Amino acid sequence: MARENKKQVTVLLEPQEDRRFSAYCEEKGYKKSTLIARLVRDHLDAEGFQTQSELFQDTSRNE
Repeated sequence: MARENKKQVTVLLEPQEDRRFSAYCEEKGYKKSTLIARLVRDHLDAEGFQTQSELFQDTSRNE
């Protein structure tokens, strides 16, 4: 996905959570933004959540 199509989200963490998250990302070699995006995507996928417009998209058909 091109960067111009991406949306920015601000995340507020308590100082202790920020220290833990920063240490985790540093230890594992993740960029914070990349990991947060993956965690959100994985969570939504695990919940089976789709927007209403995605429910009506049929990607299996070639018309």
